[in-house]
Amino acid sequence: MDFYSLPYFFLILIFLLIYLYEKSSSGLKTNVKVRFLCGFIFVLFFGFRGYIGSDWLNYNAYYSEATLSSWSSRDYEIGFSFLAKLFHDLNFDFEYFVLVITLFQVFLWDRFLKYNSSNIALSYIILISIFPLLVIDLLRNFTSILIALQAIIYLKNNKKFKAAVFILSSVFFHATGLVFFVLFFLRKKYFKKQMLFAIFLIGIIIYFLQIRYIDYVILVVGDLLGGRFQYLAGTVIDSELVYGIRVGILVKIFFMVIVLFNYNHIVKNKIISPLIFNAFFCYCFIQLYFSAYDAFINRFALLFFWAYLIVLTNMKIMIKNHNFGKFALVIIFFLCFLKTTVTFNQEIYIYSNNLFGKDSFENRKILRNEHYDSR
Repeated sequence: MDFYSLPYFFLILIFLLIYLYEKSSSGLKTNVKVRFLCGFIFVLFFGFRGYIGSDWLNYNAYYSEATLSSWSSRDYEIGFSFLAKLFHDLNFDFEYFVLVITLFQVFLWDRFLKYNSSNIALSYIILISIFPLLVIDLLRNFTSILIALQAIIYLKNNKKFKAAVFILSSVFFHATGLVFFVLFFLRKKYFKKQMLFAIFLIGIIIYFLQIRYIDYVILVVGDLLGGRFQYLAGTVIDSELVYGIRVGILVKIFFMVIVLFNYNHIVKNKIISPLIFNAFFCYCFIQLYFSAYDAFINRFALLFFWAYLIVLTNMKIMIKNHNFGKFALVIIFFLCFLKTTVTFNQEIYIYSNNLFGKDSFENRKILRNEHYDSR
């Protein structure tokens, strides 16, 4: 039996060891060491990766034709397009472009964690195991999200203009960055407990019945706006793959229930900020209400992945019952290892590292095509 996920499994083990070191010691020096070590290992593993996953083929095709002397409608996300064209014109191979983007992402991710997490290694574990699509395939989306997240630092200090600048900057890498202006409305007060319970219960009904209730609305809005919006509307409606009753969403329901039942404890002690707390429910509610629309979840739920991640890293202290808090942490680690083992155990994720030899473009393309043909 093939075990393609073995390198990723060992990577998570390494971060687990760093987590144990992080928890065994405290102080600024330990925090700096852990942040540097986690970032360095992440760059070594993913920055020098070969043709892993699926979206590399599209990105590589775009990069191979990119040049500053030519611009088209495909270049509407001008920040990403400019970097791709610049590095291509400087004769950098595609893998070096991926390395630079990864370095930039790690810098932004580290800066976000510095101000919002006291569990650095666990944050990396959850990012890699629970959100592999962001790490490996979504170069533009992930970079855009990380740029927008820098706004949180300024929103906490009520520096709205600087926050807006970062959010607008994120749009240059992916148009969905505009959604992050919602952070201005999530930052002050915790969502009311009664409102959350009501939305949660309605979402449960929609989820288990798999009600496709917004087909008509999406089509009408797409027709009115036209252009790319009409195209996006079509991808949502025509999507054949739906999330359905899946373990991943059931897990999110489980954690939502825990957070809701510990609402008073969390809010009274301000264990996490209103912004992260509210964004966590935005992430989970999108999963429930749009579970029949995989395209919608991939485009919008992932925008709030960071809030779900921060809540999980703080789950132990968010639960009033100390023993159950420890148990919840064990569950989180188990889920991370299980998700790593299952997700990466596919041929398209066979690990390769350009430090040890250039990956074969043709072989990877064949693997990728066979993977999608088999689906």
